[in-house]
Amino acid sequence: KDLSTMKILSAVVLCYAINTASAFGLNSRRSNVDTSSSSSRRQFVGQIVAVGSLIPAQNANGIMTDETSSYATPSLGSSYTQQSPEGSISSANSVTLAAPRAPSDELTYSITKSELQNMKGGFGLELGEVAFRTNFRVVVKSVTANSLAEKIGIQPGWIVVLINGADGERTDASGVATYFSRAVKSVLNQPDGSDEAKMTLTFRDPSVFRSELQNLSADGEVSTKVAPAGDTTQRYADGTLRPGATETEQQDQVITVSQLIPPRMCNRRATTDDLIEISYIGQVLETGAIFDGSAVKIDGQNVPGRGNDVSVYLVLGKQPFGQFPPGWDVGLEGMCVGERRRLIIPPVLAYGSVGVPRRGIPPNATLQYDITLVSLNGLATPQ
Repeated sequence: KDLSTMKILSAVVLCYAINTASAFGLNSRRSNVDTSSSSSRRQFVGQIVAVGSLIPAQNANGIMTDETSSYATPSLGSSYTQQSPEGSISSANSVTLAAPRAPSDELTYSITKSELQNMKGGFGLELGEVAFRTNFRVVVKSVTANSLAEKIGIQPGWIVVLINGADGERTDASGVATYFSRAVKSVLNQPDGSDEAKMTLTFRDPSVFRSELQNLSADGEVSTKVAPAGDTTQRYADGTLRPGATETEQQDQVITVSQLIPPRMCNRRATTDDLIEISYIGQVLETGAIFDGSAVKIDGQNVPGRGNDVSVYLVLGKQPFGQFPPGWDVGLEGMCVGERRRLIIPPVLAYGSVGVPRRGIPPNATLQYDITLVSLNGLATPQ
């Protein structure tokens, strides 16, 4: 019962008091009453309202608790309890922040001065780019046959991350080509055999992360960087600020997925367009505070409007915008019935620079979700 409920209850009590007073002849328009009678009516109504006002209004910032264990089914085995391992839910008073995850899908190559001197016809890379507003991703469009790039093993579709330490995720294809040219010249000018007489290239292979999700093992952990650190200000192509925009920046946005409880068996994994049923608990990573869950209670009371359900349904990859964090579509891919995963979702795939203050999610918050796949396309048995 929150403050608004108390107001409604007080109003109902007041109406009942007035009607009761009228029934007993306290309405001066219907009966000939003196001043003392009118005063009695006011005192009577005042007493009734006073009683209503004694009902305490609940604090809007209630304590949210996870009640998943109350609905566990131990007889079906630990894989189906929908409960995280003991101690995996942090408390707001004792939070240990995880160290930044290193993406598990990045590949780094070292190219020596000798290899650069002996390459024929150039390095052999054709670059392309994908742009969103003022953000770019430079990708390998093609690799020339018999080139140094092919010899090293670079593949089309890879994303350029670093060129000798220069950030390839904060520029376009032309910028990457400039970084590459500078790096080659720098290496060729270094003494033979020195540590500087080599060039390093780092790429991201998107297929690696997808494959790792499909083969996630117990206590295994995979991660990928979805956005680089740096300026996130919304600008026009000429660099000027868009109307209403302010200068902002962000840290590397890395999503991490780990397996808390393995499935008993799995021949069928969740993929885009599947109807999935999940139970979950959500926390703000920086504070440990629980802000949502499929089986949470607020001050010991069920959440209004949920009908006492302890799970939710969604179509993977087809969520309405804003219904759930976009990070769910990424981290739940390849999940099996009975499996429980932990998703560490960066702000860019959660609720961004605005957050959801009314739910206790501050701006730029990293979120931790522990999620169990209860059923897949209506079937709750292992598949």
